[in-house]
Amino acid sequence: MLISLEGAYDLHVHTHPCLFPRLCDDRAAVTAAAQAGLAGMMLKCHHESTVSRARELQREFDNFKVFGGIVLNEYVGGINPQAVEAALKMGAKEVWMPTIDADNHAKAHGSKGKYDVQEGGSTGDGSEIKGVNVLDSEGNINRQTKEVLKLVAEFDVILGTCHLSPDEIYKLVKAAKELGVKKILITHPFFKVPALSVSQLKELVAMGAKAEFGYCTVSPMWHYATVQEVTAALKEIGAENAIIISDAGQRHNPMPHESLRVFAQCLYECGMSKEELRLLMVDNPKALLNL
Repeated sequence: MLISLEGAYDLHVHTHPCLFPRLCDDRAAVTAAAQAGLAGMMLKCHHESTVSRARELQREFDNFKVFGGIVLNEYVGGINPQAVEAALKMGAKEVWMPTIDADNHAKAHGSKGKYDVQEGGSTGDGSEIKGVNVLDSEGNINRQTKEVLKLVAEFDVILGTCHLSPDEIYKLVKAAKELGVKKILITHPFFKVPALSVSQLKELVAMGAKAEFGYCTVSPMWHYATVQEVTAALKEIGAENAIIISDAGQRHNPMPHESLRVFAQCLYECGMSKEELRLLMVDNPKALLNL
Protein backbone atom coordinates (compact mmCIF):
# COMPACT_ATOMS: atom_id res chain seq x y z
CA MET A 1 0.00 0.00 0.00
CA LEU A 2 1.17 3.51 -0.82
CA ILE A 3 0.94 5.81 2.22
CA SER A 4 -0.88 9.07 1.49
CA LEU A 5 0.13 12.49 2.81
CA GLU A 6 -3.44 13.77 2.50
CA GLY A 7 -4.21 16.00 5.47
CA ALA A 8 -0.75 15.66 7.02
CA TYR A 9 1.08 18.41 8.92
CA ASP A 10 4.87 18.73 8.89
CA LEU A 11 5.80 20.66 12.04
CA HIS A 12 9.56 20.93 11.45
CA VAL A 13 10.86 22.26 8.13
CA HIS A 14 14.08 24.18 7.39
CA THR A 15 13.98 26.59 4.46
CA HIS A 16 15.81 29.56 2.98
CA PRO A 17 16.52 32.31 4.06
CA CYS A 18 18.96 30.67 6.46
CA LEU A 19 22.68 30.81 7.23
CA PHE A 20 22.87 27.09 6.48
CA PRO A 21 22.65 25.97 2.84
CA ARG A 22 19.06 24.99 2.05
CA LEU A 23 17.34 23.13 -0.75
CA CYS A 24 14.48 25.60 -1.20
CA ASP A 25 12.83 28.72 0.17
CA ASP A 26 9.60 28.99 2.18
CA ARG A 27 7.36 29.40 -0.84
CA ALA A 28 8.80 26.44 -2.75
CA ALA A 29 8.46 24.13 0.26
CA VAL A 30 4.89 25.17 1.00
CA THR A 31 3.81 25.06 -2.65
CA ALA A 32 5.19 21.54 -3.14
CA ALA A 33 3.69 20.33 0.14
CA ALA A 34 0.26 21.71 -0.72
CA GLN A 35 0.38 20.04 -4.14
CA ALA A 36 1.31 16.76 -2.44
CA GLY A 37 -1.82 16.89 -0.27
CA LEU A 38 -0.43 18.11 3.04
CA ALA A 39 -2.63 20.41 5.10
CA GLY A 40 0.04 22.47 6.85
CA MET A 41 3.69 23.14 7.59
CA MET A 42 5.75 24.76 10.36
CA LEU A 43 8.75 26.79 9.24
CA LYS A 44 11.81 26.68 11.50
CA CYS A 45 14.97 28.78 11.40
CA HIS A 46 17.97 28.64 13.74
CA HIS A 47 18.63 32.37 13.30
CA GLU A 48 15.32 34.24 13.44
CA SER A 49 11.62 33.95 14.19
CA THR A 50 9.63 32.55 11.26
CA VAL A 51 6.33 34.06 12.40
CA SER A 52 6.30 36.98 9.96
CA ARG A 53 7.55 34.74 7.15
CA ALA A 54 4.68 32.33 7.77
CA ARG A 55 2.09 35.08 8.01
CA GLU A 56 3.08 36.69 4.73
CA LEU A 57 3.16 33.37 2.92
CA GLN A 58 -0.21 32.33 4.37
CA ARG A 59 -1.88 35.09 2.34
CA GLU A 60 -1.09 33.13 -0.83
CA PHE A 61 -2.70 29.85 0.32
CA ASP A 62 -6.37 29.38 1.12
CA ASN A 63 -6.41 25.66 1.85
CA PHE A 64 -2.99 25.18 3.45
CA LYS A 65 -1.85 26.35 6.90
CA VAL A 66 1.59 27.94 7.32
CA PHE A 67 2.93 28.26 10.85
CA GLY A 68 5.98 29.88 12.41
CA GLY A 69 7.84 29.86 15.69
CA ILE A 70 10.99 31.03 17.42
CA VAL A 71 14.24 29.20 18.28
CA LEU A 72 16.00 30.54 21.37
CA ASN A 73 19.52 30.72 20.00
CA GLU A 74 21.86 33.65 20.60
CA TYR A 75 20.56 35.33 17.43
CA VAL A 76 17.37 36.28 19.32
CA GLY A 77 19.14 36.83 22.64
CA GLY A 78 19.16 33.22 23.83
CA ILE A 79 16.57 32.45 26.51
CA ASN A 80 14.85 35.78 25.93
CA PRO A 81 11.31 36.16 27.35
CA GLN A 82 10.80 39.46 25.53
CA ALA A 83 11.52 37.89 22.14
CA VAL A 84 9.24 34.98 23.00
CA GLU A 85 6.39 37.24 24.08
CA ALA A 86 6.64 39.25 20.85
CA ALA A 87 6.67 36.10 18.71
CA LEU A 88 3.68 34.65 20.55
CA LYS A 89 1.66 37.84 20.26
CA MET A 90 2.35 37.81 16.52
CA GLY A 91 1.15 34.23 16.17
CA ALA A 92 4.01 31.80 16.95
CA LYS A 93 2.82 28.22 17.38
CA GLU A 94 6.02 26.74 18.82
CA VAL A 95 8.84 27.95 21.04
CA TRP A 96 11.98 25.91 20.52
CA MET A 97 14.74 25.76 23.07
CA PRO A 98 18.30 26.41 21.75
CA THR A 99 19.54 24.34 18.83
CA ILE A 100 22.95 25.16 17.31
CA ASP A 101 23.80 27.49 20.23
CA ALA A 102 22.89 25.04 22.98
CA ASP A 103 25.72 24.16 25.32
CA ASN A 104 25.03 20.47 24.68
CA HIS A 105 25.18 21.02 20.90
CA ALA A 106 28.53 22.82 21.18
CA LYS A 107 29.98 19.95 23.22
CA ALA A 108 28.64 17.28 20.85
CA HIS A 109 29.81 19.02 17.65
CA GLY A 110 32.93 20.76 18.91
CA SER A 111 31.49 24.22 18.41
CA LYS A 112 28.30 26.22 18.28
CA GLY A 113 26.80 26.95 14.89
CA LYS A 114 27.78 23.78 13.05
CA TYR A 115 26.99 20.14 12.45
CA ASP A 116 29.32 17.32 11.46
CA VAL A 117 29.53 18.48 7.83
CA GLN A 118 27.94 21.94 7.71
CA GLU A 119 28.37 25.35 9.27
CA GLY A 120 25.73 28.02 9.50
CA GLY A 121 26.41 31.09 11.61
CA SER A 122 29.03 32.02 14.15
CA THR A 123 31.12 29.14 15.48
CA GLY A 124 33.46 31.28 17.56
CA ASP A 125 37.25 31.00 17.54
CA GLY A 126 37.28 27.47 18.95
CA SER A 127 38.97 28.52 22.18
CA GLU A 128 35.90 27.90 24.30
CA ILE A 129 33.13 25.38 23.75
CA LYS A 130 30.25 26.92 25.66
CA GLY A 131 26.69 27.60 24.64
CA VAL A 132 23.27 28.47 26.00
CA ASN A 133 22.13 26.53 29.05
CA VAL A 134 18.70 26.52 30.71
CA LEU A 135 20.08 25.72 34.17
CA ASP A 136 21.39 28.05 36.85
CA SER A 137 24.59 27.59 38.85
CA GLU A 138 22.80 25.19 41.21
CA GLY A 139 21.53 22.98 38.40
CA ASN A 140 17.93 24.18 38.48
CA ILE A 141 15.89 25.70 35.65
CA ASN A 142 16.95 29.34 35.52
CA ARG A 143 14.69 32.38 35.90
CA GLN A 144 14.61 33.34 32.21
CA THR A 145 13.59 29.85 31.18
CA LYS A 146 10.78 29.81 33.75
CA GLU A 147 9.51 33.10 32.32
CA VAL A 148 9.52 31.56 28.85
CA LEU A 149 7.65 28.50 30.11
CA LYS A 150 4.99 30.71 31.69
CA LEU A 151 4.47 32.43 28.33
CA VAL A 152 4.25 29.10 26.50
CA ALA A 153 1.59 28.00 29.01
CA GLU A 154 -0.32 31.28 28.76
CA PHE A 155 -0.52 31.14 24.96
CA ASP A 156 -1.05 27.35 24.94
CA VAL A 157 1.52 26.65 22.24
CA ILE A 158 4.10 23.92 21.71
CA LEU A 159 7.39 23.74 23.61
CA GLY A 160 10.21 22.05 21.66
CA THR A 161 13.16 20.71 23.69
CA CYS A 162 15.63 20.82 20.76
CA HIS A 163 19.36 20.28 21.35
CA LEU A 164 19.49 20.48 25.14
CA SER A 165 21.18 17.71 27.13
CA PRO A 166 19.12 14.83 28.54
CA ASP A 167 19.51 16.28 32.06
CA GLU A 168 18.27 19.69 30.89
CA ILE A 169 15.36 18.09 29.04
CA TYR A 170 14.23 16.16 32.12
CA LYS A 171 14.30 19.29 34.26
CA LEU A 172 12.69 21.39 31.53
CA VAL A 173 9.77 18.98 31.06
CA LYS A 174 9.21 18.77 34.82
CA ALA A 175 9.24 22.56 35.21
CA ALA A 176 7.07 23.05 32.13
CA LYS A 177 4.37 20.71 33.45
CA GLU A 178 4.47 22.41 36.86
CA LEU A 179 3.97 25.80 35.18
CA GLY A 180 1.03 24.64 33.09
CA VAL A 181 2.57 23.84 29.69
CA LYS A 182 0.32 21.30 27.95
CA LYS A 183 2.16 20.60 24.71
CA ILE A 184 5.78 19.43 24.88
CA LEU A 185 7.65 17.85 21.98
CA ILE A 186 10.92 16.00 22.54
CA THR A 187 12.73 17.15 19.41
CA HIS A 188 14.32 14.38 17.27
CA PRO A 189 15.23 12.23 20.31
CA PHE A 190 17.57 9.89 18.39
CA PHE A 191 19.53 12.67 16.63
CA LYS A 192 23.13 13.26 17.79
CA VAL A 193 21.65 15.89 20.07
CA PRO A 194 19.99 14.90 22.40
CA ALA A 195 20.68 11.17 21.67
CA LEU A 196 18.10 9.84 24.12
CA SER A 197 17.54 6.15 24.80
CA VAL A 198 14.13 4.48 24.48
CA SER A 199 13.94 4.13 28.26
CA GLN A 200 14.64 7.85 28.73
CA LEU A 201 12.01 8.65 26.13
CA LYS A 202 9.45 6.47 27.91
CA GLU A 203 10.11 8.38 31.14
CA LEU A 204 9.61 11.73 29.41
CA VAL A 205 6.39 10.54 27.79
CA ALA A 206 5.19 9.39 31.22
CA MET A 207 5.90 12.94 32.43
CA GLY A 208 3.54 14.33 29.77
CA ALA A 209 5.71 14.95 26.70
CA LYS A 210 5.39 13.62 23.16
CA ALA A 211 8.21 12.47 20.88
CA GLU A 212 8.96 14.08 17.52
CA PHE A 213 10.71 11.69 15.13
CA GLY A 214 12.16 13.08 11.90
CA TYR A 215 13.35 11.78 8.56
CA CYS A 216 16.61 13.71 8.95
CA THR A 217 17.66 11.43 11.83
CA VAL A 218 17.50 8.33 9.62
CA SER A 219 18.71 10.05 6.41
CA PRO A 220 21.82 8.83 4.55
CA MET A 221 23.84 11.90 5.60
CA TRP A 222 23.23 11.67 9.37
CA HIS A 223 21.89 8.15 9.97
CA TYR A 224 21.93 8.45 13.74
CA ALA A 225 19.19 5.80 13.93
CA THR A 226 17.56 3.27 11.64
CA VAL A 227 13.91 3.26 10.59
CA GLN A 228 13.63 -0.06 12.42
CA GLU A 229 14.82 1.57 15.65
CA VAL A 230 12.31 4.40 15.26
CA THR A 231 9.53 1.89 14.58
CA ALA A 232 10.44 -0.07 17.72
CA ALA A 233 10.44 3.13 19.78
CA LEU A 234 7.05 4.16 18.40
CA LYS A 235 5.63 0.74 19.26
CA GLU A 236 7.10 1.07 22.75
CA ILE A 237 5.70 4.52 23.56
CA GLY A 238 2.57 4.31 21.40
CA ALA A 239 1.71 6.33 18.30
CA GLU A 240 -0.67 8.43 20.38
CA ASN A 241 2.39 9.88 22.13
CA ALA A 242 4.37 10.97 19.07
CA ILE A 243 4.42 12.75 15.74
CA ILE A 244 6.61 12.34 12.68
CA ILE A 245 8.12 15.25 10.77
CA SER A 246 10.55 15.71 7.91
CA ASP A 247 13.13 17.95 9.65
CA ALA A 248 14.17 18.46 6.01
CA GLY A 249 15.18 21.34 3.76
CA GLN A 250 18.90 20.52 3.77
CA ARG A 251 20.37 20.25 0.27
CA HIS A 252 21.40 16.61 0.90
CA ASN A 253 17.80 15.51 1.60
CA PRO A 254 14.71 15.32 -0.63
CA MET A 255 12.14 18.13 -0.51
CA PRO A 256 10.41 18.25 2.89
CA HIS A 257 7.10 16.74 1.72
CA GLU A 258 8.95 13.90 -0.04
CA SER A 259 11.18 13.31 2.99
CA LEU A 260 8.04 12.95 5.11
CA ARG A 261 6.45 10.59 2.55
CA VAL A 262 9.53 8.35 2.38
CA PHE A 263 9.79 8.30 6.18
CA ALA A 264 6.12 7.40 6.60
CA GLN A 265 6.31 4.73 3.89
CA CYS A 266 9.40 3.20 5.50
CA LEU A 267 7.69 3.11 8.89
CA TYR A 268 4.73 1.37 7.28
CA GLU A 269 7.00 -1.22 5.67
CA CYS A 270 8.54 -1.83 9.11
CA GLY A 271 5.22 -2.48 10.80
CA MET A 272 3.42 0.77 11.59
CA SER A 273 -0.24 0.62 10.57
CA LYS A 274 -2.08 3.07 8.35
CA GLU A 275 -4.10 4.13 11.40
CA GLU A 276 -0.97 4.73 13.48
CA LEU A 277 0.55 6.81 10.70
CA ARG A 278 -2.58 8.95 10.55
CA LEU A 279 -2.17 9.62 14.27
CA LEU A 280 1.48 10.55 13.73
CA MET A 281 0.98 12.82 10.72
CA VAL A 282 -2.56 14.16 10.99
CA ASP A 283 -4.42 13.79 14.28
CA ASN A 284 -1.65 14.44 16.78
CA PRO A 285 -0.20 17.48 14.96
CA LYS A 286 -3.71 18.96 14.63
CA ALA A 287 -4.23 18.59 18.38
CA LEU A 288 -0.89 20.26 19.10
CA LEU A 289 -1.92 23.18 16.89
CA ASN A 290 -5.41 23.45 18.48
CA LEU A 291 -7.06 22.79 15.12
